[in-house]
Amino acid sequence: MIYVDDQAYDRGYFEKRFAQFDAHPVLSRCTGRRLAVCLQDTALWIALCLYVKEEGGTVFPLPIDTPLEGARRRAERSGCEVLIVASDDGELGVEEANSIKARPDIPDGLIQTSSGTTGEPKFIERTWASIDTEIESYVSHFPDANAWTPIVACPVTHSYGLICGVLVALRRGQQPVIVRNFNPKYILRKLRETPTSILYSSPAMIATLAMLVKQEEPLWAVMTSGTVLQKATFESLGKKVRHLYQQYGCSEAGCLSLGTGLLAAIDQGKPLPHVTITAGANTAEPADIIVTLPDGRKVETRDLGYFENGRLYFVSRLDEMINVAGFNVYPGEVEEVILAMPGIRDAVVFKKSRGFGGDQVCLHFVSDEEISADAVRDFCAGRLAAHQIPMNIARVEAIPRLPNGKISRKALAEAPSAPALTF
Repeated sequence: MIYVDDQAYDRGYFEKRFAQFDAHPVLSRCTGRRLAVCLQDTALWIALCLYVKEEGGTVFPLPIDTPLEGARRRAERSGCEVLIVASDDGELGVEEANSIKARPDIPDGLIQTSSGTTGEPKFIERTWASIDTEIESYVSHFPDANAWTPIVACPVTHSYGLICGVLVALRRGQQPVIVRNFNPKYILRKLRETPTSILYSSPAMIATLAMLVKQEEPLWAVMTSGTVLQKATFESLGKKVRHLYQQYGCSEAGCLSLGTGLLAAIDQGKPLPHVTITAGANTAEPADIIVTLPDGRKVETRDLGYFENGRLYFVSRLDEMINVAGFNVYPGEVEEVILAMPGIRDAVVFKKSRGFGGDQVCLHFVSDEEISADAVRDFCAGRLAAHQIPMNIARVEAIPRLPNGKISRKALAEAPSAPALTF
């Protein structure tokens, strides 16, 4: 049914695990219960997830590197009754959560956390029924991948890897390959072993792979999600990948839009058939991206975007937009210009409050050689409007990123001035 790196796990493995779960004192009675799970064994986690889904329970998967104390804390705060961990013999152990918050009125499903780029991550719950609807919609909207083997090189405790990478593959009758070895050369080998494969991974990993792939030996298919690719990476992938896709979504509703034949790095393709999306009318007038779900509920994504020829384009997070004297500045537009400057390898644009009203455009960048703030501003002068040009500029060792590859501009805005290399 699945592979984890080079190890195959067939239907017999899952049948054996299901029998063990049936005999387990907690799992055998998981219907209507809330279980937090932190397991190193990926195949065991997938088996447990499928079992809890089938039995009508709720599961909260935690990142595999979460310390036990941190896992307990998250289990308690999310209202889970128990925490499932690996015991000394490698099987399943149970840690009682001290703060039990039974919620019998909430349907069974999956608990996830938001990305946390705008502050403390929030607990978000989705029903298994809504996830099944998403899966059916995804499969019908994206038939290109029906015969392709998914190589899932991203965490399968997160919706992107778990739902779109694994559960969609199982719905299609495919055997997904879940990669635990995140060495780029290993991932590249797995892709070469399966010529018609589609890689599910993060923009950061995809950018690294793009540097290793030869133009005359392109990858078959790549799916990116989570944050917008840098323009240079997007253009490079156009020459090194036969089929490049991008999907857009949010923790509250899963995958919402998927792009084939991408026209730009911000192109998110067309909405999946089970949702209705509203956004701005054109590039000059981006507006809130608002989603209407099949049950009529509306989800405000807090993202800005617009439609063009039926395709959704992402502009910026609403809370990341910078207001300079009444003018809106979108970090992505400024970063695109900065990254085109010779010598600059990475950059992030964010805002800081001036204190007397309005925001200031701030820039952190990475370069091998020293580049002065004046040189950066001079480069921007003919390419950006005056209100878009960064005023607070720092050369730094590295741009901090979250495990999912995203940058927390909020954390940068609240941090003290950048250490070292600052001018």
